[in-house]
Amino acid sequence: MAITATTSIKFSTITPSPGGRIEGLAFWRAVLMLAGVVLHAVMGLENIPVLGAIPLISHAFRMGSFMLISGLLCGYALARRSSPLAWLGLRSVQIGVPLLVGLLVICPLIGMMFGDQPDRLGWPFPLAHDWYHLWFLAALLAYAPLSYTLHQFDRRQDVISTIDRLFMKDGASDRRCAQTVILLGAAITCYTLMTVTRTILAGYSGSPYAAALAQVPLIMGYAPFYLLGFLLARSPNLYRTLTVSFQMPTIILLATCGLYAAWFGGLSAMVDPARRMLVSDMVEIIGMSACPPAASVLILRSAGAIRAIPSLVSRLAEASFTIYILHFPIIVVTKIVLMDVAWNPYTEFIIAIAAGSIVAYAAHVLLVERFAVVAFLINGRLPRAVEPVLPVLV
Repeated sequence: MAITATTSIKFSTITPSPGGRIEGLAFWRAVLMLAGVVLHAVMGLENIPVLGAIPLISHAFRMGSFMLISGLLCGYALARRSSPLAWLGLRSVQIGVPLLVGLLVICPLIGMMFGDQPDRLGWPFPLAHDWYHLWFLAALLAYAPLSYTLHQFDRRQDVISTIDRLFMKDGASDRRCAQTVILLGAAITCYTLMTVTRTILAGYSGSPYAAALAQVPLIMGYAPFYLLGFLLARSPNLYRTLTVSFQMPTIILLATCGLYAAWFGGLSAMVDPARRMLVSDMVEIIGMSACPPAASVLILRSAGAIRAIPSLVSRLAEASFTIYILHFPIIVVTKIVLMDVAWNPYTEFIIAIAAGSIVAYAAHVLLVERFAVVAFLINGRLPRAVEPVLPVLV
Protein backbone atom coordinates (compact mmCIF):
# COMPACT_ATOMS: atom_id res chain seq x y z
CA MET A 1 0.00 0.00 0.00
CA ALA A 2 1.39 3.40 -0.95
CA ILE A 3 2.28 5.78 1.85
CA THR A 4 0.84 9.25 1.48
CA ALA A 5 2.92 12.32 2.12
CA THR A 6 0.73 13.37 5.03
CA THR A 7 1.06 10.03 6.80
CA SER A 8 4.81 9.85 6.33
CA ILE A 9 5.39 13.39 7.53
CA LYS A 10 3.45 12.74 10.69
CA PHE A 11 5.33 9.48 11.29
CA SER A 12 8.71 11.11 10.65
CA THR A 13 8.25 14.04 12.99
CA ILE A 14 10.90 14.20 15.71
CA THR A 15 10.06 16.25 18.76
CA PRO A 16 12.26 16.96 21.78
CA SER A 17 11.13 16.14 25.30
CA PRO A 18 10.44 19.05 27.68
CA GLY A 19 14.14 18.98 28.63
CA GLY A 20 15.22 19.31 25.00
CA ARG A 21 16.23 15.67 24.59
CA ILE A 22 15.14 13.73 21.51
CA GLU A 23 14.47 10.32 23.01
CA GLY A 24 14.23 8.37 19.77
CA LEU A 25 17.56 9.62 18.43
CA ALA A 26 19.25 9.24 21.82
CA PHE A 27 18.06 5.62 21.89
CA TRP A 28 19.26 4.80 18.39
CA ARG A 29 22.61 6.53 18.77
CA ALA A 30 23.21 4.50 21.94
CA VAL A 31 22.20 1.28 20.16
CA LEU A 32 24.63 1.95 17.31
CA MET A 33 27.42 2.73 19.75
CA LEU A 34 26.79 -0.25 22.04
CA ALA A 35 26.64 -2.56 19.03
CA GLY A 36 30.39 -1.95 18.86
CA VAL A 37 30.75 -4.20 21.91
CA VAL A 38 29.15 -7.04 19.96
CA LEU A 39 31.38 -6.32 16.96
CA HIS A 40 34.63 -6.38 18.91
CA ALA A 41 33.60 -9.49 20.86
CA VAL A 42 33.86 -11.35 17.53
CA MET A 43 37.61 -10.60 17.39
CA GLY A 44 39.49 -13.81 16.66
CA LEU A 45 36.24 -15.67 15.88
CA GLU A 46 35.59 -14.28 12.39
CA ASN A 47 35.83 -17.74 10.79
CA ILE A 48 33.05 -19.18 12.96
CA PRO A 49 29.67 -19.57 11.21
CA VAL A 50 27.16 -16.81 12.07
CA LEU A 51 29.76 -14.84 14.04
CA GLY A 52 31.66 -14.08 10.84
CA ALA A 53 28.63 -12.23 9.47
CA ILE A 54 28.58 -9.74 12.36
CA PRO A 55 31.57 -7.65 11.17
CA LEU A 56 30.14 -7.50 7.64
CA ILE A 57 26.74 -6.34 8.89
CA SER A 58 28.24 -3.87 11.34
CA HIS A 59 30.69 -2.35 8.88
CA ALA A 60 27.94 -2.00 6.30
CA PHE A 61 25.79 0.50 8.16
CA ARG A 62 26.57 1.04 11.86
CA MET A 63 29.13 3.86 11.95
CA GLY A 64 27.85 5.54 8.80
CA SER A 65 24.38 5.76 10.33
CA PHE A 66 25.91 6.95 13.60
CA MET A 67 27.65 9.80 11.76
CA LEU A 68 24.43 10.86 10.04
CA ILE A 69 22.58 10.96 13.37
CA SER A 70 25.45 12.89 14.96
CA GLY A 71 25.25 15.46 12.17
CA LEU A 72 21.51 15.74 12.73
CA LEU A 73 21.94 16.32 16.46
CA CYS A 74 24.68 18.89 15.89
CA GLY A 75 22.44 20.68 13.42
CA TYR A 76 19.73 20.94 16.07
CA ALA A 77 22.23 21.98 18.74
CA LEU A 78 23.83 24.76 16.71
CA ALA A 79 20.42 26.20 15.89
CA ARG A 80 19.75 26.52 19.63
CA ARG A 81 23.03 28.21 20.53
CA SER A 82 23.35 31.99 20.62
CA SER A 83 27.12 31.69 20.12
CA PRO A 84 28.16 29.18 17.43
CA LEU A 85 31.83 29.76 18.25
CA ALA A 86 31.20 28.82 21.89
CA TRP A 87 29.49 25.64 20.66
CA LEU A 88 32.52 24.79 18.52
CA GLY A 89 34.87 25.30 21.46
CA LEU A 90 32.73 23.20 23.79
CA ARG A 91 32.29 20.50 21.16
CA SER A 92 36.05 20.38 20.56
CA VAL A 93 36.68 19.89 24.28
CA GLN A 94 33.96 17.25 24.63
CA ILE A 95 35.47 15.19 21.82
CA GLY A 96 39.12 16.20 21.92
CA VAL A 97 39.80 15.39 25.58
CA PRO A 98 38.56 11.74 25.39
CA LEU A 99 40.41 11.35 22.09
CA LEU A 100 43.64 12.66 23.63
CA VAL A 101 43.27 10.33 26.63
CA GLY A 102 42.62 7.48 24.22
CA LEU A 103 45.68 8.20 22.10
CA LEU A 104 47.97 8.64 25.10
CA VAL A 105 46.64 5.89 27.37
CA ILE A 106 44.01 3.52 25.98
CA CYS A 107 45.38 2.91 22.47
CA PRO A 108 49.01 2.34 23.58
CA LEU A 109 47.70 -0.05 26.24
CA ILE A 110 45.79 -2.00 23.59
CA GLY A 111 48.88 -2.06 21.39
CA MET A 112 50.98 -3.46 24.22
CA MET A 113 48.43 -6.20 24.87
CA PHE A 114 48.39 -7.08 21.18
CA GLY A 115 52.17 -7.12 21.16
CA ASP A 116 52.36 -4.77 18.17
CA GLN A 117 53.41 -1.61 19.96
CA PRO A 118 56.16 0.09 17.93
CA ASP A 119 59.65 0.56 19.34
CA ARG A 120 59.47 4.35 19.12
CA LEU A 121 57.71 4.94 22.43
CA GLY A 122 57.81 8.67 22.91
CA TRP A 123 58.62 10.29 26.21
CA PRO A 124 56.90 11.17 28.47
CA PHE A 125 53.94 9.42 26.78
CA PRO A 126 53.91 6.45 24.41
CA LEU A 127 52.57 7.34 20.98
CA ALA A 128 49.81 5.07 19.70
CA HIS A 129 50.38 3.82 16.16
CA ASP A 130 46.70 2.93 15.83
CA TRP A 131 43.56 4.54 17.22
CA TYR A 132 41.63 1.25 17.07
CA HIS A 133 37.97 1.83 18.00
CA LEU A 134 38.50 5.54 18.78
CA TRP A 135 38.88 6.66 15.16
CA PHE A 136 35.27 7.90 15.25
CA LEU A 137 36.31 10.60 17.75
CA ALA A 138 38.85 11.92 15.26
CA ALA A 139 36.07 11.97 12.66
CA LEU A 140 33.66 13.88 14.91
CA LEU A 141 36.42 16.31 15.87
CA ALA A 142 37.08 16.98 12.18
CA TYR A 143 33.38 17.33 11.37
CA ALA A 144 32.72 19.94 14.08
CA PRO A 145 34.41 22.79 12.13
CA LEU A 146 32.42 21.69 9.06
CA SER A 147 29.21 22.18 11.05
CA TYR A 148 30.35 25.58 12.27
CA THR A 149 31.44 26.70 8.79
CA LEU A 150 28.19 25.59 7.17
CA HIS A 151 26.17 27.23 9.95
CA GLN A 152 28.00 30.54 9.56
CA PHE A 153 27.83 30.41 5.76
CA ASP A 154 24.10 29.77 5.95
CA ARG A 155 23.62 32.74 8.28
CA ARG A 156 25.22 35.00 5.68
CA GLN A 157 23.94 33.44 2.45
CA ASP A 158 20.74 31.65 3.51
CA VAL A 159 21.83 28.52 1.64
CA ILE A 160 19.77 25.99 3.59
CA SER A 161 16.53 27.87 2.88
CA THR A 162 17.35 27.55 -0.81
CA ILE A 163 17.90 23.81 -0.37
CA ASP A 164 14.65 23.59 1.57
CA ARG A 165 12.73 25.19 -1.29
CA LEU A 166 14.21 22.70 -3.76
CA PHE A 167 12.52 19.87 -1.88
CA MET A 168 9.14 21.58 -1.53
CA LYS A 169 7.30 18.73 -3.25
CA ASP A 170 3.54 18.24 -3.07
CA GLY A 171 3.05 14.64 -4.17
CA ALA A 172 4.32 11.54 -2.44
CA SER A 173 5.57 10.18 -5.78
CA ASP A 174 7.71 13.30 -6.31
CA ARG A 175 9.17 12.96 -2.84
CA ARG A 176 9.92 9.26 -3.35
CA CYS A 177 11.75 10.06 -6.59
CA ALA A 178 13.77 12.76 -4.82
CA GLN A 179 14.41 10.36 -1.93
CA THR A 180 15.96 7.85 -4.33
CA VAL A 181 18.20 10.55 -5.81
CA ILE A 182 19.38 11.62 -2.35
CA LEU A 183 20.09 8.06 -1.20
CA LEU A 184 22.01 7.14 -4.35
CA GLY A 185 23.80 10.50 -4.47
CA ALA A 186 24.99 10.13 -0.87
CA ALA A 187 26.13 6.57 -1.54
CA ILE A 188 28.04 7.51 -4.71
CA THR A 189 29.71 10.46 -2.97
CA CYS A 190 30.77 8.26 -0.06
CA TYR A 191 32.08 5.52 -2.37
CA THR A 192 34.06 8.05 -4.44
CA LEU A 193 35.66 9.69 -1.40
CA MET A 194 36.56 6.33 0.15
CA THR A 195 38.11 4.87 -2.99
CA VAL A 196 39.99 8.05 -3.91
CA THR A 197 41.37 8.40 -0.38
CA ARG A 198 42.40 4.73 -0.31
CA THR A 199 44.21 5.20 -3.63
CA ILE A 200 46.05 8.28 -2.36
CA LEU A 201 47.11 6.53 0.84
CA ALA A 202 48.11 3.27 -0.87
CA GLY A 203 51.70 4.43 -1.01
CA TYR A 204 51.84 4.60 2.79
CA SER A 205 50.99 0.93 3.35
CA GLY A 206 54.45 0.34 4.78
CA SER A 207 54.32 3.33 7.08
CA PRO A 208 54.58 2.73 10.86
CA TYR A 209 51.22 4.50 11.12
CA ALA A 210 49.55 2.57 8.31
CA ALA A 211 46.94 1.19 10.72
CA ALA A 212 45.85 4.69 11.72
CA LEU A 213 45.90 5.91 8.11
CA ALA A 214 43.64 3.00 7.15
CA GLN A 215 40.79 4.74 8.99
CA VAL A 216 41.17 8.00 7.05
CA PRO A 217 39.04 6.74 4.10
CA LEU A 218 36.22 6.11 6.58
CA ILE A 219 36.54 9.62 8.00
CA MET A 220 36.46 11.12 4.50
CA GLY A 221 33.74 8.82 3.21
CA TYR A 222 31.36 9.36 6.12
CA ALA A 223 31.65 13.17 5.98
CA PRO A 224 28.78 13.43 3.43
CA PHE A 225 26.52 11.44 5.77
CA TYR A 226 27.33 13.77 8.65
CA LEU A 227 26.63 16.83 6.49
CA LEU A 228 23.41 15.26 5.21
CA GLY A 229 22.32 14.78 8.81
CA PHE A 230 23.16 18.43 9.54
CA LEU A 231 21.05 19.56 6.58
CA LEU A 232 18.17 17.33 7.67
CA ALA A 233 18.08 19.15 11.00
CA ARG A 234 17.80 22.54 9.29
CA SER A 235 15.63 21.75 6.27
CA PRO A 236 12.15 20.39 7.11
CA ASN A 237 11.36 19.70 3.46
CA LEU A 238 14.58 17.77 2.95
CA TYR A 239 13.81 15.77 6.09
CA ARG A 240 10.27 14.99 4.88
CA THR A 241 11.61 14.01 1.47
CA LEU A 242 14.25 11.64 2.80
CA THR A 243 11.84 9.94 5.20
CA VAL A 244 8.79 9.92 2.90
CA SER A 245 8.83 6.14 2.41
CA PHE A 246 10.57 3.01 3.64
CA GLN A 247 10.29 1.12 0.33
CA MET A 248 13.42 2.38 -1.46
CA PRO A 249 15.65 2.25 1.66
CA THR A 250 14.48 -1.33 2.22
CA ILE A 251 15.22 -2.25 -1.40
CA ILE A 252 18.74 -0.81 -1.08
CA LEU A 253 19.40 -2.73 2.13
CA LEU A 254 18.07 -5.99 0.68
CA ALA A 255 20.09 -5.53 -2.52
CA THR A 256 23.24 -4.99 -0.47
CA CYS A 257 22.47 -8.10 1.59
CA GLY A 258 22.06 -10.04 -1.64
CA LEU A 259 25.39 -8.73 -2.95
CA TYR A 260 27.15 -9.68 0.29
CA ALA A 261 25.51 -13.11 0.41
CA ALA A 262 26.46 -13.85 -3.19
CA TRP A 263 30.05 -12.66 -2.88
CA PHE A 264 30.98 -13.98 0.53
CA GLY A 265 28.79 -17.03 0.12
CA GLY A 266 30.81 -18.49 -2.74
CA LEU A 267 31.00 -16.12 -5.70
CA SER A 268 34.41 -14.90 -4.54
CA ALA A 269 35.85 -18.37 -5.18
CA MET A 270 35.15 -17.90 -8.90
CA VAL A 271 37.37 -14.79 -9.11
CA ASP A 272 41.08 -14.95 -9.85
CA PRO A 273 42.94 -15.09 -6.48
CA ALA A 274 45.16 -12.20 -7.57
CA ARG A 275 42.09 -9.93 -7.84
CA ARG A 276 39.94 -11.49 -5.13
CA MET A 277 41.04 -9.18 -2.31
CA LEU A 278 40.60 -6.08 -4.49
CA VAL A 279 37.06 -7.08 -5.50
CA SER A 280 36.22 -8.08 -1.92
CA ASP A 281 37.25 -4.62 -0.70
CA MET A 282 35.15 -3.06 -3.44
CA VAL A 283 32.08 -5.08 -2.39
CA GLU A 284 32.53 -4.02 1.24
CA ILE A 285 32.91 -0.36 0.30
CA ILE A 286 29.71 -0.57 -1.76
CA GLY A 287 27.90 -1.81 1.32
CA MET A 288 29.49 0.83 3.56
CA SER A 289 28.40 3.52 1.09
CA ALA A 290 24.88 2.36 0.24
CA CYS A 291 23.59 1.08 3.58
CA PRO A 292 24.04 4.00 6.03
CA PRO A 293 21.69 6.49 4.29
CA ALA A 294 19.07 3.79 3.73
CA ALA A 295 19.33 2.47 7.29
CA SER A 296 19.18 6.03 8.63
CA VAL A 297 15.82 6.57 6.96
CA LEU A 298 14.37 3.58 8.83
CA ILE A 299 16.02 4.77 12.05
CA LEU A 300 14.62 8.29 11.70
CA ARG A 301 11.13 7.03 10.91
CA SER A 302 11.14 4.83 14.00
CA ALA A 303 12.76 7.53 16.13
CA GLY A 304 9.85 9.82 15.41
CA ALA A 305 7.52 7.31 17.03
CA ILE A 306 9.56 6.98 20.23
CA ARG A 307 8.34 9.37 22.91
CA ALA A 308 9.85 7.70 25.99
CA ILE A 309 12.28 4.88 26.75
CA PRO A 310 12.44 2.64 29.85
CA SER A 311 14.63 3.89 32.69
CA LEU A 312 17.08 0.97 32.34
CA VAL A 313 17.52 1.65 28.63
CA SER A 314 17.90 5.36 29.40
CA ARG A 315 20.71 4.63 31.87
CA LEU A 316 22.48 2.44 29.33
CA ALA A 317 22.10 5.20 26.76
CA GLU A 318 23.64 7.69 29.17
CA ALA A 319 26.54 5.31 29.79
CA SER A 320 26.96 4.26 26.13
CA PHE A 321 29.82 6.69 25.45
CA THR A 322 31.81 5.46 28.45
CA ILE A 323 31.07 1.83 27.59
CA TYR A 324 32.29 2.32 24.05
CA ILE A 325 35.47 4.13 25.09
CA LEU A 326 36.46 1.48 27.65
CA HIS A 327 35.04 -1.79 26.35
CA PHE A 328 37.71 -2.63 23.77
CA PRO A 329 40.73 -3.03 26.09
CA ILE A 330 38.47 -4.97 28.48
CA ILE A 331 37.52 -7.36 25.69
CA VAL A 332 41.18 -7.74 24.69
CA VAL A 333 42.08 -8.66 28.29
CA THR A 334 39.17 -11.12 28.37
CA LYS A 335 40.33 -12.74 25.13
CA ILE A 336 43.89 -13.09 26.48
CA VAL A 337 42.62 -14.70 29.69
CA LEU A 338 40.44 -17.15 27.74
CA MET A 339 43.18 -17.96 25.24
CA ASP A 340 44.46 -21.04 27.10
CA VAL A 341 40.98 -22.40 27.86
CA ALA A 342 39.14 -24.66 25.40
CA TRP A 343 35.95 -22.60 25.36
CA ASN A 344 33.18 -23.10 22.89
CA PRO A 345 33.61 -20.09 20.53
CA TYR A 346 30.01 -18.96 21.08
CA THR A 347 30.55 -19.09 24.84
CA GLU A 348 33.71 -17.03 24.46
CA PHE A 349 31.74 -14.54 22.38
CA ILE A 350 29.07 -14.15 25.07
CA ILE A 351 31.66 -13.88 27.87
CA ALA A 352 33.50 -11.15 25.95
CA ILE A 353 30.28 -9.17 25.48
CA ALA A 354 29.36 -9.54 29.15
CA ALA A 355 32.83 -8.56 30.38
CA GLY A 356 33.16 -5.57 28.06
CA SER A 357 29.68 -4.29 28.87
CA ILE A 358 29.48 -4.93 32.62
CA VAL A 359 32.97 -3.76 33.56
CA ALA A 360 32.71 -0.62 31.42
CA TYR A 361 29.24 0.16 32.80
CA ALA A 362 30.54 -0.31 36.34
CA ALA A 363 33.36 2.12 35.57
CA HIS A 364 30.78 4.63 34.40
CA VAL A 365 28.64 4.29 37.54
CA LEU A 366 31.51 4.13 40.05
CA LEU A 367 33.93 6.59 38.46
CA VAL A 368 32.47 8.76 35.70
CA GLU A 369 29.26 9.60 37.54
CA ARG A 370 31.05 10.25 40.85
CA PHE A 371 34.24 12.07 39.96
CA ALA A 372 34.25 15.21 37.82
CA VAL A 373 37.87 14.68 36.75
CA VAL A 374 37.13 11.19 35.41
CA ALA A 375 33.98 12.46 33.67
CA PHE A 376 36.07 15.16 32.01
CA LEU A 377 38.82 12.78 30.88
CA ILE A 378 36.59 9.95 29.66
CA ASN A 379 33.44 11.81 28.56
CA GLY A 380 34.79 15.32 28.00
CA ARG A 381 32.12 16.48 30.45
CA LEU A 382 32.83 19.86 31.98
CA PRO A 383 31.58 20.76 35.48
CA ARG A 384 28.26 22.56 35.46
CA ALA A 385 29.89 25.63 36.96
CA VAL A 386 32.13 25.87 33.89
CA GLU A 387 29.92 24.43 31.21
CA PRO A 388 27.35 26.97 29.98
CA VAL A 389 24.08 25.09 29.48
CA LEU A 390 25.33 22.04 27.63
CA PRO A 391 22.99 21.30 24.69
CA VAL A 392 21.52 17.90 25.51
CA LEU A 393 20.90 17.22 21.84
CA VAL A 394 24.61 16.69 21.18
